[in-house]
Amino acid sequence: MKKTTIGTCILAATMFVACPLFGQTDASGLESALHGKLLVLRSYSADRVTKLTYVDGKIYATPFMHGLAAFLSDTVQQKGNKVLIDGQSESMVMDNGKVRLMGQIPMRIEVDLQDTKPEVAYPQLQALLFFPTMKEALASLPEYVADILPFPTDGKVPPPACHCIHVFQNGKWIQVASDDPKFKPPLTIKENSNPALPQMAIDQKVSGIIVFLYVITDVGRVNEIWLARPLGADMDESAAKTGHADTFKPATLDGKPVGSVLLHPVPVN
Repeated sequence: MKKTTIGTCILAATMFVACPLFGQTDASGLESALHGKLLVLRSYSADRVTKLTYVDGKIYATPFMHGLAAFLSDTVQQKGNKVLIDGQSESMVMDNGKVRLMGQIPMRIEVDLQDTKPEVAYPQLQALLFFPTMKEALASLPEYVADILPFPTDGKVPPPACHCIHVFQNGKWIQVASDDPKFKPPLTIKENSNPALPQMAIDQKVSGIIVFLYVITDVGRVNEIWLARPLGADMDESAAKTGHADTFKPATLDGKPVGSVLLHPVPVN
């Protein structure tokens, strides 16, 4: 439940097809390769500005809000030692058994090359930043969210395939039977249930329910927030900021505190 290391390629699905192009050596070449393709970030970041760091042929990320989303690139620029990829992001949700897009927002991917020469990093960036196919993106989801994402648009949580609960114990995720009496779910101690309404949400009179997946540590802190069902109009990020301040009595297994996952709906009126 720490910093994520990300490895190799872009996106293709039943809905989108993209073929990787290699040999880019500058911003213009990368822009040409990415333009018009719907891609999935390997970091699973859903932040409006996704900050990544390139180190020795690897990309490192610590997203504020995680998500399964498609990214459509518009422009690529280099400013100093940073590569700026601007475009649009849309969360992937399940609608009648098919994956579709929901909640388009502007997004910037900011890659800090640090001391690496651009001509060394550019040929690797497309492969390092994006999955090659939707199938691989879904297969690479962390096990503790793989049963939930993509989340259904009707808000009905599908039963997990394993009929189990994922808990984090002794440095690793394990599965516990959902009816195991030794498991006690986390309990809310402090909930900041009224996220600030951004101006865009006010202007558009947005209302509805955002669904998050909280990853809660064994001391009751929200360690990760996954956006399962977006609402858009800047509300998702605003609600995520509120969610990071929530505190819980941690889940327990056989009487001992453990990390756990909790679906958390946030109503917006």
